[in-house]
Amino acid sequence: MSDVGNPRDYLANERTHLAWVRTALTVIVLGLAIARFGDEGTVSVGSVLAGSVLLVAGTGVVVYGSCRYRATARELADGEFATAQSTTGPVMAAAVLTGAVLVALIILLLPDLVS
Repeated sequence: MSDVGNPRDYLANERTHLAWVRTALTVIVLGLAIARFGDEGTVSVGSVLAGSVLLVAGTGVVVYGSCRYRATARELADGEFATAQSTTGPVMAAAVLTGAVLVALIILLLPDLVS
């Protein structure tokens, strides 16, 4: 019996996509919260800039997760699994998200570090 077209694989792919979307939405909401409340409860250039960094990173995660979902769905239909063998994309996405959070933190702390 062939496992190509197994519904469990498609459902697992969908759950993974939803995890990407959930992560992206969390980053986007964090960016919005920082833009609004990030600088001692006031809107400032720094808080808007830091929030914007996270908004862009979250949007990138949605795009990447959707592209990966579609590629994996195509591969499942064709019976090939090249996307699942590479961890480069998810590792890079994690690095970009971590970098975005660090950049946002530095932007928010920069006035305190300078003075």
